Amino acid sequence: MKYDRIYLVDDEPLVNAIQSLMIRKHFSETELVNFNTSTEALKTITEADDANEGVVLLLDLNMPVLDAIDFLKELDKNNLSVYPDIYIITASANQKELDFVRKHRLVKDVIFKPLNDETIKALKVTLEG
Repeated sequence: MKYDRIYLVDDEPLVNAIQSLMIRKHFSETELVNFNTSTEALKTITEADDANEGVVLLLDLNMPVLDAIDFLKELDKNNLSVYPDIYIITASANQKELDFVRKHRLVKDVIFKPLNDETIKALKVTLEG
């Protein structure tokens, strides 16, 4: 599948900026959209529906207000015809949280922070299949 857009969701602006630079380096042909809150991203995804085709969502696990687990639960309540491919980004070692997201039907994989060139290259290989 060709991915047209990457949605990056992280509540820490500095982390978001650094990750954006790294992602743009390897995905220069792909539109990158940053979200500082998961509620913004959820609204965009649920309103877009069919436009979610070709979207990869890189979602931070631990965020205030709506963390990735609650985000996934909210997304499940929507009957979308197309869902983005979701990758969870985390530094967490909480096994309960990791087990939940790894087993979720929409989550393709968990990527551990800090992101680096090797991590981004591996993601690109996975996405380009």
